[in-house]
Amino acid sequence: MAMSDRRYRDDEVREIFSLATTGEPRDQLPIADSDGLTLDELKRIGQEAGIEPSRVAKAVEKFDARGKVAPVRKSFGLPVGVSRLVPLPRAPTDREWERLISEFRTTFGAQGRATTNGGLREWSNGNLHISVEPTEHGEQLRLSTVREDAIALNGLGVVLSGMSVLFSAVVAASGKPGKALIILGLFGGLALASFGANLIRQPAWARKRERQMEELAEHAVKVLSD
Repeated sequence: MAMSDRRYRDDEVREIFSLATTGEPRDQLPIADSDGLTLDELKRIGQEAGIEPSRVAKAVEKFDARGKVAPVRKSFGLPVGVSRLVPLPRAPTDREWERLISEFRTTFGAQGRATTNGGLREWSNGNLHISVEPTEHGEQLRLSTVREDAIALNGLGVVLSGMSVLFSAVVAASGKPGKALIILGLFGGLALASFGANLIRQPAWARKRERQMEELAEHAVKVLSD
């Protein structure tokens, strides 16, 4: 589908106009359209609102370069994995792939490991994977990561919660309610600490990874558009 044929949803349109403007409230723009809006329609609406068509086109280009954010993987409601798919203008040359790998290493502060298998190129570091892969319509960049220690910490919280209930019930049944409360408080506190640690760190981690992936996606599209 050509860019001029693509229709952008209301939420996408709001984000595009946010990119095209500086400090202008987005709700002042007449953008409601249940069927979506094309690039030409966005330019026309922007022009009516005093935004130059070239700025709208540039914002659309920047928006498209971010790619599609896949659903965030969650554990107990907390984000533990993020990913993004980005259509590329073309496949990178060997030199361009090396430039992209250099950017990956700089962004994540890791050497990582690069592999090539047929038309698939991949750079990985632990659970972080970035690949350029062929699709039916061309090439795409896939970025994904999962924080397994956060999943394990949530699992530990579940185990500790179960132990607190079980052990305190056994002790209470033996006629020692005071000790049962102590055990319940001890294991229950450890369980809450496990969940609390993820509650504090995981949202910030997910936002950071999403921002890094967005920047890398834009960089890759720019490199392969030259």
